[in-house]
Amino acid sequence: MLLVIYLVTILICYIAMLTTYMPQAKYHNGMLFAVMLPSQAMDHPAIREVQAQFKKQFRQVMIGSLVALIPLVLLYAQLAYQTIYFLVWLTVFAVVIVIPFRRAFRATLALKREHDWFVGMKRVIHSDLRVAQLKNKRSAPLWLFIIPFAMSFSLIGWAASDPTRDLGLPIASLIMSVIFFLISLSMRKVKGKVYSANSEVNLSLNQAKRRLWSYCWLFMAILENVHFLLIDQLMMNENLEWKGVWLVVTLLFTAIPLGIILTVNHRVKMSEQDILANDGKIIYSDDDEYWGNGFTYHNPNDSSVFVTKRVGIGFTINSATSVGKVFVWGSAIVFAAIIVGVSFLLIRSELTSPVLTITAEHNVHIDYPMYSYDFKVDDIEQLSLVDSIPKGTKTNGEATDQYARGNFRLKELGRSKLYVVKNNPPYIQIKLKDLYVFYNEKDPAQTKKWYERLQIQVQK
Repeated sequence: MLLVIYLVTILICYIAMLTTYMPQAKYHNGMLFAVMLPSQAMDHPAIREVQAQFKKQFRQVMIGSLVALIPLVLLYAQLAYQTIYFLVWLTVFAVVIVIPFRRAFRATLALKREHDWFVGMKRVIHSDLRVAQLKNKRSAPLWLFIIPFAMSFSLIGWAASDPTRDLGLPIASLIMSVIFFLISLSMRKVKGKVYSANSEVNLSLNQAKRRLWSYCWLFMAILENVHFLLIDQLMMNENLEWKGVWLVVTLLFTAIPLGIILTVNHRVKMSEQDILANDGKIIYSDDDEYWGNGFTYHNPNDSSVFVTKRVGIGFTINSATSVGKVFVWGSAIVFAAIIVGVSFLLIRSELTSPVLTITAEHNVHIDYPMYSYDFKVDDIEQLSLVDSIPKGTKTNGEATDQYARGNFRLKELGRSKLYVVKNNPPYIQIKLKDLYVFYNEKDPAQTKKWYERLQIQVQK
C-alpha cells in the first residue's frame, strides 16, 4: 500500500509540473516563458528555436524521471530505503524539472534585450496609491480562524486524556492551523496589482482576489484538522475492513486541497478577464529584471512579502525582503532537516533489531530506538509461545512487510507492543495488565530460548 501512495504522490507531482511549465512555451497574456514580449516578437526564428529546445529538454527530463523510478519499485521489500529513495527522488525532481524552463527564460530574456523588445516601461510600475491605501474589508475575518484552532486544541486535549493515543498528530494539526493563519495574515499585505488606469477597477479586482484567497486558507486549515482527525480514528480502529480507507483518505486529502487552490485561481482569473474585457485600459508592467529565474522574485525596492506568480498559480515570496529571506532559508533548512532526520531514523531502524534482556532485579527490558519498554517479571500475568499474532493496526511505530515494532492495537487483544519479525514464528506472547507484548528473534531457536528463560523467571 505504501508503494501505491508513493506512486500516486508522484503522479500528482507529474501532473502539477506538466500543467505548470508546458503552457509557458505558448505566448499568453503578453508573456512567453514568464518574459513580457510584444506579439511581433513571436515571429522571430530565434524565439521559435527557444520554444523547440524547451519542449525537447522538458520531455527528456520527464522521461528520465520516470526511468529513475525503477529503483523505487525494486526496493519494495526494503521500506526504509524505499522511503529514503522516494524523498531523494522528489527533491531531485523538484530541482531538475525547472532546469529547461530556467534555460528558456534566460534565453528569451537575452533575446528581448538584444532586440529591444520591451513592453511599456523597463522598470516595475508601482500600484495605484488609492488602491494601496485601502483596507481589505472583504477578506475573511481573522477571528474565523478560531474554528480550526478550536479543532486543533480539542484534538490535543482528547489525545492527552487517552494514553493510547499519540500526541504527534494533534500537535501537527495545530502547526498546520498556525501556518495557514500566518499565510492568510501575510496575504492581506500583498501589494495591489495594477490592472488598469482605472483605480476603481484595480480596487475591485484586488479586493476580490484577496477575499477568495483568504477564505481558501481558512477552509484549508479546517480541512487539514478534519484530515488529522480521520487519520487518528483510522489508526485507533481495530476493524481490519477500515484498512482500505487509508488509501481513499490519502487520495481525497491530496486531491481536495489541490482542487480548492485550482478553483480559487480559476475564479480569480475569470474575474480579471470579465472586468478587464469591459474596461479596455490594461497596463503592462515590464519587471522581468526582478524575476531571476522566471518564477523567483527578488526586488529590494518592493516592500511586499508576497507577489502574484508569473508561473503557476497563487503567490510567491519576495526574497529581497527580511521576511522573505527568513522564509526561503528557513524552509530550506527545515526541509533538509526533515529529510536527514527521517532518513537517519529509517536507516537506524533497518539496521537495529530489538534486544531483550532480563536484569538482576527481575526486570524485562526491550531496547529499541524510540520504542524501548520495561516491565517487571512479577507483572507478567500470562506467558505463552504462539505461532501467530492477531491482526490489527499501528498506532505509533513501524510496520513493514518484514517488521512490526512499536505500539499497535490488535483485534480481540487491544493495546499491544510488538517487537517481531513478521511471518517468522514462534512469537513470545506476554500478557500484562491492559497490555500485550509480542517478541521474537530472526532465529526461531533463539526465540524459544528466550521463552524458556522467561518461564524460569516467572516460576521463581
